[in-house]
This record gives sequence, C-alpha cells and structure tokens, in this order.
Amino acid sequence: MLSDLRFALRSLARHRTFTLVVTLTLALGIGSAASIFSVTDWILFRANAFPDDVFLVGGANDLSRSNPNRYDFMARAYMAQTGAMSEWAKAAYLSGNVVVEGQPVATSCLGVSPNLMPMLGITPALGRGFVAGEDVEGRNDVVIVTHQFWQQHLGGTPAALGRKLRVGDSLCTVVGVFREAQNFPPYLYSAVFRPLTYRVDPARPWNPSLLLFGRLQPGVTREVATQILSSARVDPPKQLRASLVNDHPVLSSMDELNQALHLQIYWVLLGAVGFLYAIACLNASNLMLVRMLGQRRELCIRLALGGGRWRIIRLLAVESFSLSLLASLAGVVVANWLFPLLLRAAGNPNSTPNWALWHLNPRVLVVLGLLTLATSLLIVIIPAFRVLRADIHSGLKDGGPALGESRTLARLRGLLVVLQAAFAVILLAGAGLMIRTFHRFQKIDLGFDPAGRIKVQIGFPPDAPSGSEVRLARLREIQTDLAHIPGVRAAGFGSDILLPGYYFASQSIAGPEGKPIRAAMVGFNVGYQNVAGIKLRRGQWLTQSTGNEILVSETLARTLWPNQDPIGRFLRPASSAYSPPPDWKGWLVVGVVGDVRSTMREAPGLFVYCPESWFAAGFNTFILRLARDFDPSFAGAIRRNLYSFDPDLVVYQIVPLAELRNSQLWIERLANSVLEVLAGIALALTIVGLFSVLAYTVDRRMGEFGVRVALGATRRDLVELVLRRGLMLTLVGVVLGAAAALALTRCLQSLLFETSAQDPWILAAVAVILVFTSILACALPAARATKVDVSRLLRSE
Repeated sequence: MLSDLRFALRSLARHRTFTLVVTLTLALGIGSAASIFSVTDWILFRANAFPDDVFLVGGANDLSRSNPNRYDFMARAYMAQTGAMSEWAKAAYLSGNVVVEGQPVATSCLGVSPNLMPMLGITPALGRGFVAGEDVEGRNDVVIVTHQFWQQHLGGTPAALGRKLRVGDSLCTVVGVFREAQNFPPYLYSAVFRPLTYRVDPARPWNPSLLLFGRLQPGVTREVATQILSSARVDPPKQLRASLVNDHPVLSSMDELNQALHLQIYWVLLGAVGFLYAIACLNASNLMLVRMLGQRRELCIRLALGGGRWRIIRLLAVESFSLSLLASLAGVVVANWLFPLLLRAAGNPNSTPNWALWHLNPRVLVVLGLLTLATSLLIVIIPAFRVLRADIHSGLKDGGPALGESRTLARLRGLLVVLQAAFAVILLAGAGLMIRTFHRFQKIDLGFDPAGRIKVQIGFPPDAPSGSEVRLARLREIQTDLAHIPGVRAAGFGSDILLPGYYFASQSIAGPEGKPIRAAMVGFNVGYQNVAGIKLRRGQWLTQSTGNEILVSETLARTLWPNQDPIGRFLRPASSAYSPPPDWKGWLVVGVVGDVRSTMREAPGLFVYCPESWFAAGFNTFILRLARDFDPSFAGAIRRNLYSFDPDLVVYQIVPLAELRNSQLWIERLANSVLEVLAGIALALTIVGLFSVLAYTVDRRMGEFGVRVALGATRRDLVELVLRRGLMLTLVGVVLGAAAALALTRCLQSLLFETSAQDPWILAAVAVILVFTSILACALPAARATKVDVSRLLRSE
C-alpha cells in the first residue's frame, strides 16, 4: 500500500495539469456541499434539540394564523383543569430599556420561569441559572445574558459575572452567560433573561401576554393532550368576551414552530448542491477515465508481468483517494473563502446580512470525511470496471483497443457529459426561476417610498397614564423631539402599517348587501402622509386629529363601492359594541389612500384610516424622514436621544424601511444567491466536461482526420464533425434536464412570486445558454482538428 501510495503521488506530481483540474473540480463540489450542509445541519437535522415532551401551548387568531401568546386567565384555567402536563413554565417579554453603563443598548429582556431553561435542557456556560424563589418581587434582580451580549457589552471576561445592568427600573446583577451559538426555541429569542414576576392589569387583562410551555405527563401523547386542553373551560373577562376567538388551544411542537425558518428552502438547497456534487464527480470520473486510456499500454504491461487486476484496481483506488483527499483540503478553502465570497457577490452585500454560512465543527468534519470516501469510490468505479474487462494481448499491440476507447466506452463517456448537462439544466432552471421571482419582488409597488425613511417603535411603560389626550400630548412631544435630531427632516406617528410583516384585520365592517368584511383600522397623526410617502388617490387628507371623518384604502373602496365614488359615503361597523346614537350614519369617507403593503408576499390589505385620537395606544410607531443615508451609528444616536428625553420610554426597534423590505425577502434572497452560485459552478464544470471529452476524442481521431483530408474533406467538414458531436451531447442533456426540471422545480413553487415553476421562457433561456456555452467549449477542440498534418500522419501509418 505504501508503495502504491508513493507511486500514485509521484504520478500525480508528474501530471500536474490533470491533478490540478481534477482537484479543483472536486474541491468545488465538496466545498459547496460542506458549506451548504454547515448551514442546514442545525435547522434540518438538529432543530429539535430540545426535549421531545416539551411543547408550547399556542392557538390561532381569527385569521387562522399562529398566535402563541396566551393570557393569564387562560394559563390558570389550563393548569387548574387539566392533568395533561406534569410541569408548566411561562415566558413574557418585559417592558423597559436595557442600560449598560448609562447607555441604552438595542436589545430586549425576556422574563422566564426559573424552571423553563432547565425544562428545555439549556444551561449557562458561565455562572449559574435561575433558582426557585427568584420569580418573586425583590428577589428577581438577576439576569442571564447571551454569549453575544456578553462579548459586545460586558467585555467577554469572567469578571462580567456580578456586573450591574439596568433593566427597566431595576438594577440587576449578571449571574450567568449562555454558551456561544446557543439555540433557543422560536419566540424565545432575546439577549437578556430575567426571572418572570407576572403582574396582570385588571383593566387590561390582555396585557401583558405570555408564552406557556408544558411537559407532557408520562404516557400522554400530543394528540391526547390537545384534546384535554381543548376541553378546558376558559372564562374570559367581560372586556374580551366579544372579541376573543382563540380560546381553544392547539398544542404546537417545537419543531413545528420552526416553519418560520422555511424548512423547504433548505431541502431545496441540499438537493441543488447534491446535483452540483454529482456533476463534479461525473467530470472527475470522465477525466480519470481519459487518463487511464492514455496509460493503457503501461497498465497492460503490468498485467502481463503478473501485477493482477485487483492490484491495478487498488493502485487506481489509492490514486483516486489521494485526489479526493487533496480536493477535500481544497474544499475547506472553497467553503471558508470562495463560496461565501461568491454568495456576497450574488446577494448584493449592501442590502443583505453577511453570509456566515461556513462553520467548521465535528459534524462537518465527519461529512467531509464521508464525502472524501464517497468521491474516491465514485470516480474510480468506471476505470476499475474497465480494468476487469481488459484484454492484455490486444492492449500490448501498438494501437490495440484493450483499455482503449471502444465504441461502447465512447458512448459511456458521452453519457457522463449528457448527465452533467442535464444536472446543469436543473440548477440553471431553478436559479432562473428565483431570479425572475426576485425581479418581480423588486417591481412591487409598496404604496410608499422606503428610501431615506426609518421606523422607530416606542412603547410607554405599563404605569404610564392611559388617557387618550394625555398620551396624544406625550406623543406629540416625542414627535417634536425626534424632528429636532440633526439629520432628521420630519417625523410622524401612527399605527404600524409600513411593512410590519403581518396584516391583522381587527374590524368587521358592513359590506355590500349587508355582508361583513374584515378590515384593519389604523390611525396616524395629521401630516403623517408627508413623512411616510403614502399617496392620496382621491379626496383629501384628514385635517383634524378628532372627529368622524376617515380615509379608506383603494382596494377597500373598490370592494365596498365598485365603479362608484366613495367620497361622501358612510362606513359602518357590522356589529357595534358601543351602541352608537340612532341618528348616527357611520364614519364619513373623505379620501381614498393608495394601497400600502404590510408584507411583501401578500396582497395589500383592506385599511380604514382614522384620526390619531382614536388610537393613542401604549405601543406606537414613528416614521422619520432623513436628510442623509442611514447608518447603524445613527440608530444609536436616536436611542440615546430618546433615553435622555425620557428614560421610561421603551425603544423596541429602529430600522430603515428599505431594510425591512430586504429582511422580508431574506428567504428569496438566500435561495436566489445560493442557486445562482451553484448554477454558475455547474455550468463551468459542464463546459470543462464537454471540452475534455471533445479534446480527447479529437486527439484520438487525428489519424482518421488526416485520412479524411487526404480523401478530399475540407477543414470546415472537420469543424462540423467535432461541433456536431458536442452539440448532440448537449442537446440530449438539455432535453433530459428540461424534463427533469419540469418535475423537480415544482418544489420551488411555494417560494415563487408571480412566476410559474413550469415557465417555458426560463427553460428556453437555459437551453440557449447551455448550447451557446457548449459551442464555446467545442471551439478549441474543433480548431485543433483543423491543424492535422496529413503528410506526417500518412508517413507514420
């Protein structure tokens, strides 16, 4: 074996071009596969890294959407009336800023029961966890922070334990730090955790809401627990009896909540990189076969001297393993540097987060090892089979066909190229569909201009005055303060309607023929439209902060009054809980506002715009129009300014509207960028594979070409002969690939927007690209065929 290894290394060193091409080919396939696996591993194969018997008790709202938030009266009913769970735990987001050394930081604080983290199997890497009894007033002034928060704000040293942080109005001590890259279940993402002391406001029993976790009793299944919990009698307060529709819980497993991660796209990416890996292996196998054909006489001599067929196969296996090992080492470089670089180039780094896909860990190392072994086997199978069928006697003759390229072997090598082309068509078709989808998203009319505008979400503390006029006055003071920050041109406040990521139709209004229609009632202050950039289609804007006048969205106006003028008409609720006066006609429509999108994927919702005095809530959204481009330091300046203005104001989010648009398209951007890179690599490898087949074929047929020229064939005839074979292989691959793409691209349909998975124009464009590039790949071998020296070839014959 050592002798074979030394011989293989010397042979690879002598044939440097072959070694370099095969190593780079396999490195692209192995490195890309390892990179994609590293980012999909924890999502697809380790996402449910929590106990299987722990569940989140959630429900659905009146739009049948997931709503994990429970109210305290619900939790008490579940705990008291059902024995489905052996243990319960709670979590709730706490109101208040997190302040480090007098400076507010951009993070939130999550209150949790002391038993929640141990229930989920999560323990701090540094310090301790919460202990029983710390969830009562006076003993809950302790926090555990994430590793990232520890590094960014606490110096990243063990001395951070014992440091003081101000969380809301409390001074808390850091007692623990979670490990690096600690995973948390959905809805538990936070940077600071504190023992939960839950206080319900009797006047507003829906605020705050909580997340309720439970551990199943031994022997109780999820389905049985769902039935038991659904039978619990929940008696809501009178304020909620008319509107509460989700009083029947649904038991949701942790891994089912990961649907927010769009698991389908990760399976698509794994399948795509599998095609690329197959292309790389087919290409390398073809090149190995070409090299073995060039060494046919040497191998036949070894057989004649008693080397043995299995000894020759072992020599080939050692050589292929050496190549695969070199390719795996180079694949680490591809995954760590080249692949993320290509992704950043394809994903526009100015508007996307950094692509940190590569993470070397023991699981990825195991995958690299398995890929090395699999690759060495895949690329040696055909040459080994050829050795088993070799005829020594004809191989020792000059020009004998043993181990040479027979008609069957030529067809086999052509088949390998056809398969590469077919796989390349599948990847190119998938990339083309995502490119068209992304292009369609860029053309969406949002109903406002996101350029130069940021969203600032602010909440009042729980003990702030709840009177409408008092809150309105405070909101206007905040608006004035924000408008005077250097770099801010104007500020306005209102409901969160500009790309919040959700659409909630809370109001039932009377529609045509008395049928109720669900719409969203939102409010904003006078002049908000100039800041947000929304458009008036008809009528006028609201000129007063109070009154009975409203605006309606364009789609709602068409729904209620098709082909009619909505201005001057009245809008009434389908059912009213506050019993309006008998002579009340309804809300007067004075204007129609252009449709505004709440999400990028869904159609614009139905909106009723009300005066600001109707919605003086505890949570408000300010829109700032900037005089300059946004940068992250400006968000810190706004946060510090608001903290100086009023330390009790809670700043939840400061984000540019353009970034919100991009963040809602992160899954499309991910699929688009990765498939673009994989398709580009696949196209390059396919060209190399086609070139290698034609180059070798031309080299083997130079004698035949000399005879053809001697008998009257022109050089154009030789070029057509070479091009015909190359284009035939490509066209067969395109046909097979198109048929497979029609079936496989259906997996992308849920990711597409205004694009069909069977778009014929995409397949036509892919075919044109592949045929055009194949002509380029055929050009050099065809030119080589025209340089045949007839007299020299005839003399040698």
